[in-house]
Amino acid sequence: MVWDLPTRLFHWGFVITIVGSYISGERGALEAHELFGLAAFGLLVFRLIWGFVGHETARFKNFLRGPKIILNYLRDFLARTASLQPGHNPLGALSVMALLCLMGAMSVTGLWTGDDILYEAPLTPVVPELTAPMGAWHQRLHVLIIPMVALHILAVLVHRLWLKEKLVSRMVTGGPSDNTVQPSVRRTQAGLTLLALCVVGSLSLSLLTPSY
Repeated sequence: MVWDLPTRLFHWGFVITIVGSYISGERGALEAHELFGLAAFGLLVFRLIWGFVGHETARFKNFLRGPKIILNYLRDFLARTASLQPGHNPLGALSVMALLCLMGAMSVTGLWTGDDILYEAPLTPVVPELTAPMGAWHQRLHVLIIPMVALHILAVLVHRLWLKEKLVSRMVTGGPSDNTVQPSVRRTQAGLTLLALCVVGSLSLSLLTPSY
């Protein structure tokens, strides 16, 4: 199996929170926007931890590569000779990390972002002096979401058409079970528990949101 269950749940949960936070933000549904953003923050905290203690393909050390390896993979990719990677390929890892960093920054800045009228974010009362700069950065970063998501989707489509790699189905089913190390049941259970704790803990920050 390529992707363990905690990683797959993170991935699709992350998709839902990105779409939900974007739509709710565009429509001005700030309460829903807050919940989607907090859920995304919890998922990101989980992924950060899981990137160090998770199964092999989930660990950052196993897919973050240096410039030489990335360029070699790009050369092989263009020649259609790139080998199928057990997890993220060296080039795709850049797209993944860029999206994680962007959403991480969006989530953190959103903890202080309000509308200055009827809504204040969870941490606004805690450190109010951060509200203006964090809100400004939240708005600046917002415009990067669509291009970044579009780039991510384009990369998946290119791999499907160019190299015949079924990246989406692998993220749904976990991938083939032959010739790969099976995820540890105990570690998988620990990962699911960690995922739940991170998301619930993050959502609990909504209790700090001032009510008017």
